[in-house]
Amino acid sequence: MADRRRLSQAERRTVYNKMGGHCAYCGEDLSFEDMQVDHILPVWNGKDRDVLENMLPSCRSCNHYKRGNTLEGWRRILEATPATLERDCYTYRQAVRFGLVSPTPKRVVFYFEKVAAL
Repeated sequence: MADRRRLSQAERRTVYNKMGGHCAYCGEDLSFEDMQVDHILPVWNGKDRDVLENMLPSCRSCNHYKRGNTLEGWRRILEATPATLERDCYTYRQAVRFGLVSPTPKRVVFYFEKVAAL
């Protein structure tokens, strides 16, 4: 993995302000202290991607699950979740059988995409 530079507080604030205190992916409220900085395009294949223009504020959960995936790769993983649960999780299958949950396949739209569309 490429070495990443340490961001200054001012740079972190710039990234945080991009989404007005929300995770760029799920839209949850995000405090400055809890924000993790995510690279939109993964930096594992080039230091030239370690720039503010390639960074978005992320909650810990989204940053953890996106990992080194591209946006479209992560979107495919998220959209496959109902099928993965159906395949791997007995409790989920039981909940579906008893009408407690209803799988609703749909396209994942990230928060930053919703904001840009406004």
